[in-house]
Amino acid sequence: MTDVVTPLGVLEEGDDVVEVEGEARIAASAEQAGSNPGEPEIPISSIIRPILAAALATSAAGLVGGGIFGSWGARVTGVLGAFAGAAYALGALRSRRSVLLQALFPVVLVVAGAASLVPRGESPGKLPTLIGEAVRAGRLFRPPVPYDAGWTPLLLMLTAAISFGASWVAVSTKRPKLAIAIPLPMVALTGITQPPSAEFLAGVFAFLPVLAAFGVIFGEDRATPLDRSFEIKRLARGLLAFIPIVAALVILSSASFLFPKPVYDPNDQPQKPRSVPLNPADDRVLFEVDSASTFTGPWRSGVLDVYDVKDSFWKAPARTLGAFPAGGVLSTIRAGDTQNQVTITVRDLGNSTVLPVLGGTTKLSFAGGAPDGLRYDPRTNLVRMATGRVPASTRYTMALPDYATGDQLQVASVPSHGFHQQLEIGAPPNAVDVLLQQAPPDPWLRLDFLRKKLLANVVASGAGSPAAVRPERVGQLFVRGAKATPYEIVAAEAMLARWSGVPSRIGFGFDNVNSEGGLVTVRPKNSAQWLEVYFEGYGWLPLIGAPNQAATNLDTDPNARFDPLIQPSDDVAVQVYVPYQLDNLDQLYQRLRRLLTRWMPALLFGAVAFFTWPFLAKTHRRAKRRRWAGALGPRERIAVEYAEFRDLATDLNVADIYSTPLEYLYEVRDDAEHAELSWLVARVLYGDLAQDATEADVDAAARMSASLRRRLLRAQPMQSQILAMISRASIAQPYTTEVPNVRQLRRLRRPRLPRLSLRRLRLRSPA
Repeated sequence: MTDVVTPLGVLEEGDDVVEVEGEARIAASAEQAGSNPGEPEIPISSIIRPILAAALATSAAGLVGGGIFGSWGARVTGVLGAFAGAAYALGALRSRRSVLLQALFPVVLVVAGAASLVPRGESPGKLPTLIGEAVRAGRLFRPPVPYDAGWTPLLLMLTAAISFGASWVAVSTKRPKLAIAIPLPMVALTGITQPPSAEFLAGVFAFLPVLAAFGVIFGEDRATPLDRSFEIKRLARGLLAFIPIVAALVILSSASFLFPKPVYDPNDQPQKPRSVPLNPADDRVLFEVDSASTFTGPWRSGVLDVYDVKDSFWKAPARTLGAFPAGGVLSTIRAGDTQNQVTITVRDLGNSTVLPVLGGTTKLSFAGGAPDGLRYDPRTNLVRMATGRVPASTRYTMALPDYATGDQLQVASVPSHGFHQQLEIGAPPNAVDVLLQQAPPDPWLRLDFLRKKLLANVVASGAGSPAAVRPERVGQLFVRGAKATPYEIVAAEAMLARWSGVPSRIGFGFDNVNSEGGLVTVRPKNSAQWLEVYFEGYGWLPLIGAPNQAATNLDTDPNARFDPLIQPSDDVAVQVYVPYQLDNLDQLYQRLRRLLTRWMPALLFGAVAFFTWPFLAKTHRRAKRRRWAGALGPRERIAVEYAEFRDLATDLNVADIYSTPLEYLYEVRDDAEHAELSWLVARVLYGDLAQDATEADVDAAARMSASLRRRLLRAQPMQSQILAMISRASIAQPYTTEVPNVRQLRRLRRPRLPRLSLRRLRLRSPA
């Protein structure tokens, strides 16, 4: 006694084996299962090649994608994910519970991703957090991106999903070449974001596995199978032919032909800053300070020295990164003066690529040697990593002279050339123009006069988020009690310096230190922004002050600090200094992302409602029809059961809605249960049972209709089952209009077109 698998499901022995045309699964599956009841539904020999090809093609994507991180661990993870996804597809396709295993694949994927965190020393429960942190960090760096723990499950799940999908689609559609075509877009996308050191390997890894996948696919594309020895010889010849191809790749990569330099680099243009609010949960020690001097900052991590007159925004300059100077000499200005030694030990700077330094630093020396990839920007005086974040535990010592005093700056001169951008500014407003006429002619005294006037009137209010600061806005700040954010105050100081003829810029980073258990530390709460000015013989100097209404300290010593214990006086307000970082993302993209995030729940709800409405409507229709038929009699109840079967066939696109029950028998292969139901319906509606239908006939019709619907649905691939559930075909055009239907959504109705009249079930009373 054996069961036979058919497109309508499993039939008992003695039933005819039937199959809906165009919906057969694997041609030999019924015969294979009938001959050996223990054999899986699909023989492994018929699907192993496309699945292996999918694994190879996806492994190319994993190898190239791992190159973005410059890590062999990432490459191995990508390959493991590719073969794991293909292996799962193989097991699911050969299982008698393939639909269940396919539905469980996302769950298995998440579990595997969580388990992959264990070798990285992380908790599986932190999977969402680690993935989010890795993605956010990856957006900030040029390749190679740091291979954080969150990238391991993400890379594993991505390659496994692509491999599984490619395998399943290639086998179910009987198009093996799709096993290679589906992973290729990922190969292309990851190939264009390779670091220079991995470009050659990316070319090899993108070519070799895909070539092997083609060899696997086309190895069986012959009427007469080839023996194994011939295929081994052909593989050896292919490997020999691959050697000159690799040599050509080496030559082409060296000639910058395969990986040309970009025509446009966003870093070549000034960039707007972006505010990053402080999160109390992120409070941590950024770095520790060890010094016998009195320096407590400010610790510079970036500057804004380009004022865009058109949009009134302060921007970061284009990067001018060069090699880190030999011997760590950053500047020769005042290098002969007595040098203070300040040592910094990095603890956790997060995703920062910049090493905090003090203004006026002349030399930088590292304990154990400078980190690899260190660069120096002479325009901004910043020391940064070319790729990746600043390594934790980096220890370096800064040498710098004392900051200049006001008396020294009074006799210093401003540069006469070479600082065009640092002096570019629009015309001053009337309020500033009047003060300039009253100010002393000396540049430093003029600037000091204007700063005192500004800080004596303005009230610090709000967070220091970057924003446009127009010249007329600066004039408004000289009104007694005028409110401004800390950023606006510093930006106004920088603009006043330029109107005074002094090159200026906005410095940002951290100011002040904390004493914690014998250690001097700097935390995110110490973030600040300040004015920097340039004088001949002194270089760029930080100037820090506070408004009177925040209990200012008007000491003109450039090393004066904001006092963190100061409380506001006139209004209840707290000065909050928001650190900000440079970002190359387009501002339009930022706005669209915010809108998308805001409306995403509503969009998801609408999408779910749109796609689930047909399933709910058809469930309601079935109950509605049975209530209607129950009040009329056995004939109507039998008609409803048959209409449900034919409507499901319509949703699966395996039906002719114009065929009567008996005509439909000739359009599909013979099936005993189907034939019995069709004849029962014909006899009850049109023949000898029209007046004599009984409850037993109704029960038989309901039982056979449910069996046929179940077998017809289960025999289809998962994709067809899902599409049938959400299909509107049987709602828009039911098999018969003589039984109740449900209304379509008004906006979803199709245009009314003339159509042929359907052959009805004809529920008229017999003559």
